[in-house]
Order: sequence, then structure tokens, then C-alpha cells
Amino acid sequence: MPVVRLRDVPEIAVERDGMKLVMQKAIGSAARDRNFTMPATTDAVSVTYIRHWASHRRMRCDESDRVMFVVEGEAVIEIEGEPRESIGAGDFALIPRGTPYVFSGDFTYLVINAPAFREGSDVPMDGQP
Repeated sequence: MPVVRLRDVPEIAVERDGMKLVMQKAIGSAARDRNFTMPATTDAVSVTYIRHWASHRRMRCDESDRVMFVVEGEAVIEIEGEPRESIGAGDFALIPRGTPYVFSGDFTYLVINAPAFREGSDVPMDGQP
């Protein structure tokens, strides 16, 4: 079984639509995501380490269930059909596939997608609060 060391995973900076984050795609699929560059791949699951500032645009993913695990800091997350929640280090948030969500805060988290994230599978929910 391959071991992935975060220090060996390249950083990808993203700044757009009010979002500001740096991600490291540690586990995933080169066939499903052209930004995934690690030598060992799997289509079953992806894990990305993300440092996030500001607000994340409202979106949904129709292909994967998504779990956010907060490593440090605090965030506010709103998952459609659920009350807005404050989450912090040690908390998980489950975002079922096809469910719109939005979050904000200054925090570090892991996002786990099953099946693995596929580039283009995130659907921006423009014009929605």
C-alpha cells in the first residue's frame, strides 16, 4: 500500500469568485482529474488537503458523496435542507451527491470524495445565496 506524505504533494492555488484556497490533491485519479499528479491512483476515492480563506462559492457535485473533515480553524457551512452550522477542528460534514452547499471561514480541511473527484463534476450554483 502506498504511503502519501503531504510534504510530497504539490500545492495548487485557487483564487476566483471570492474564493481563496490552496489545495494538495493527495489521493485520487489521474484518469478523472488532470490536476492529480501523484504516482499512485485510484478511481474509488479522492482526498484533498485544503487551506481555505474567505467564502467558497455555492456548488454541488452530482457524481460523488463528499465529506469535509476540519483539521484546524472554524467554518460556517450551509448544506441544502439542513440548518447552517458552525464547524471546527475534529468535525465532519457529509454532503450527499447532488446537494448544494456553501461555506466560509479561515480553516484547513480534508475533502474526501467517493467515487474519486472528476474534473468538471462540480456544478456552480450561480445566482443562489
